[in-house]
Amino acid sequence: MTDMKIEFVARDELGSIVALITPHGVVDACTASAEIARGDVRYVTGPDSFVRVPVRAISDTGGAYLYANWDGSRRNNLHDLAPVVRVFRFSAPAAEAAEDTRSFRDRGAGRFARLAQSIRMLVRTRQRPALCVDCPPCA
Repeated sequence: MTDMKIEFVARDELGSIVALITPHGVVDACTASAEIARGDVRYVTGPDSFVRVPVRAISDTGGAYLYANWDGSRRNNLHDLAPVVRVFRFSAPAAEAAEDTRSFRDRGAGRFARLAQSIRMLVRTRQRPALCVDCPPCA
């Protein structure tokens, strides 16, 4: 069984977890819950590098639900891994239909890869201090 560490999660407008971002790539939440249920992969996460708890897939009427708890509370701590990002939606005129030869799955994988890259860039820019232009580099 392979252990996969979850770095971030992506949520939709309703707050549901839709993707898991790991060092090896992005995994759809439905795929991850199926892998957990089959026992193929074990996803682990935690608040730091010392505390790691396994992610469980809980069956519900609306589908599988991913759940992790490392602080002993009743809330799902996976939501703590989602960066706070404000989403703006703009309406745009419809583009002309283009023949896309890629499958629906390939287009979805590309979207999740772009989402993971944008989340990583967001987190990296918030962790690093701004560079000084007029002074020597900080130690």
